[in-house]
Amino acid sequence: MTFSNKDFVHFHTHSEYSQFDGLAKVDDLVMQARKMGFPAIAITDHGNLMSWIKFLQKCRATKDKKGQDIPYAPIKPILGCEFYLCRKMDMGQNQEKRDTEQIKKTQPDGRRGNRHINLYATNFQGYKNICRMSQQSYLEGFYFDPRIDLDLLSKHSEGVMCGSACLSGVINANLMYGRYDKAKEICGIFKEIFKDQFFLEAMYHGINEEKAIIPLIFKLSSELDVPIVATNDSHYIMSDQGEAQEVLLCMSQQRCMKDPKRLKFGHMEFYLKSAEQMAKIFGYAPHTLTNSLVMAERINTKDIEENLFGGMRLPKFDIPEKYKSPYEYLCDLAQQGMKQVGWDKSQKHIDALKMELEDIKIAKDNNNYDFSTYFLIVRDYIQHARDKGVLVGPGRGSGYASVLLRCIGVTYGVDPLEYNMLWSRFLGFDTKKFVKESDFGFEGGDFSDISLKALTDEERNWELLSEDRALEDDLGGVDRY
Repeated sequence: MTFSNKDFVHFHTHSEYSQFDGLAKVDDLVMQARKMGFPAIAITDHGNLMSWIKFLQKCRATKDKKGQDIPYAPIKPILGCEFYLCRKMDMGQNQEKRDTEQIKKTQPDGRRGNRHINLYATNFQGYKNICRMSQQSYLEGFYFDPRIDLDLLSKHSEGVMCGSACLSGVINANLMYGRYDKAKEICGIFKEIFKDQFFLEAMYHGINEEKAIIPLIFKLSSELDVPIVATNDSHYIMSDQGEAQEVLLCMSQQRCMKDPKRLKFGHMEFYLKSAEQMAKIFGYAPHTLTNSLVMAERINTKDIEENLFGGMRLPKFDIPEKYKSPYEYLCDLAQQGMKQVGWDKSQKHIDALKMELEDIKIAKDNNNYDFSTYFLIVRDYIQHARDKGVLVGPGRGSGYASVLLRCIGVTYGVDPLEYNMLWSRFLGFDTKKFVKESDFGFEGGDFSDISLKALTDEERNWELLSEDRALEDDLGGVDRY
């Protein structure tokens, strides 16, 4: 059976964001995958999601950095992460309060107890769930690495696909040490959590242990009816980059290349292989290759992209139960404000408010721009600032020209209609920037403890950022002996 690159998808791929472990730059990785003609590609960096947005953009880009047309077709991005899975997090709410001795009791094997597992976002809900788990892995689960456990995994499994990962995965590690029944039990747990969104990974890079457990992976697949996907643990792009990868590993351990104790892969097979090369390994079981396409088709990248880049990204805002929508609540607040300001008898103010509310409704109906929720959120934190004694400016620009914002208490000062200020300028609003604190001139008081009711735990999933450090800054010394 002949395989071309359009018949296969890589589901286990690392980039430069797998710090000191992944050599492939996102730009180069995506460009090579597009050049090779793969229909999709996943990214699965160790313990973080920092490459995701850049990865999405590069997969869909039609122009390069110089503005030239990219001669290769866009590729479907699959957002994944190789998480570290532990027995039990149970470590308190912050690092300062963690009981190291207690951690050692639940994880006596130290860092080796941090087993690997690949998770992929199949839709936007999965995207949010993986963000949430990533946040928790740093804030509550960090021990050598950012970790999650089965409890967290089961709570946030909606919209998430799971792969069994490499030899460091919990299933493969048990197979490697002769604990087939334990591996089968864990495999059953993953299947129960993820249903048909769980697959076993089979990989071979010339490592004897990998070869030894492949028959056992097929046995698990048969007994538990779990699909197998052939993967290649790609840490660099081209086959001749293996030595450069070992230099990177030396940097991670602060060892030199001639140190016999340094970590090394041993085989130069951890690159972005073609479908034909993968078929040479798993051609005897072609379904492991075609299964990669099946799993890739289950990824709803469009849902993720539309929610990330289409319209506004706003946190959930709770409104009183008697209102059917944020828009209805906003309209009621505006009418109450008209009376408080004394504009309810002025026809020009009534007309101006009506026009603004109509514009907001049209923006929502036609472009999914939810200005109603946005204005309610702004009103919430402006009021919070005033309650805390923080000085708040009158507002500026087209926001100050709004009769609506005056009525709901966001702005104050002179009547904008007296000076012919134009609300219509607001229609050119940049949805990526929103209002900043400087727009209202916050001064004085401690504003650090602001806790918006709009920002629920479900929505406050911000990924931790890493230091952007030049690779060459750390190269010195690995070859000094």
